[in-house]
Amino acid sequence: MGLLVLVLFAATACGARATDEPAGDAARQPAPGGEELWGKQYVLTKATVDGKPHTLVADTVLSLQFTDDRRVVANAGCNTMGGPLSLDEGRVVVQGLSTTEMGCPGPLDEQDDWLAGFLDSEPTWQLTEESGLTLRAGRTELLLTDKAVAEPARPLVGTLWTMDTLIDGETASSTTAGVPPATVRFTETEVEVFTGCNSGSAGYRFASGQATIEQLVLTRKACSPDVMRQEQAVVGVMSGTVELTVDSDMLTIDHPSGKGLRLRAE
Repeated sequence: MGLLVLVLFAATACGARATDEPAGDAARQPAPGGEELWGKQYVLTKATVDGKPHTLVADTVLSLQFTDDRRVVANAGCNTMGGPLSLDEGRVVVQGLSTTEMGCPGPLDEQDDWLAGFLDSEPTWQLTEESGLTLRAGRTELLLTDKAVAEPARPLVGTLWTMDTLIDGETASSTTAGVPPATVRFTETEVEVFTGCNSGSAGYRFASGQATIEQLVLTRKACSPDVMRQEQAVVGVMSGTVELTVDSDMLTIDHPSGKGLRLRAE
């Protein structure tokens, strides 16, 4: 079976409005332009409509990222949407919401539409120490928590990382059905790699978010064509100087060639 190819959406940024709160809610007045939100990502912890719980599609997470270049990036389990953002006057104002156009099953497509409609309605925002970030629009209220608090980053060293996605420029390819997923584990001095067929290791040096990987030495077993294609892609990324980014339970390895791996912590 061939690889499923998806279009990547460049990620970026998020926002809110001040309202009177009962004393004791420890609400903070929004800084001009929402300075306390820029550069952070929030994940949904509770959603209500008319005061009743609103449940997301199973196994999905709603996230909002407020980028340093004043944009919002939102995802609710399928497409990624975003655009330039203003947080002045305690209100989230997206200036031209755009979205990727990945085909999604009906419930996910409806959830995307629900989130896009909410963002287009210019919800108010409020940030409190007790409740986190609250967005309100009409009958809908979203409570979100700083992702760094809700989902702390896993350690790079010692964690077994299992491949989730192959990256090639502006496209991302999910792992092929029936092909054993590749894995990567960093020790203090070596990186251990299983390609889905062969296994091996290489020395590496780490500094300033980058790893310089020495020649990878692997066993020399022959496997099916699909598995060998995956191995070639993995070996191509695990060489030379690569950028390493850990976000919660996800490790992204970016090669200067534009190729990369996205792996999830076990």
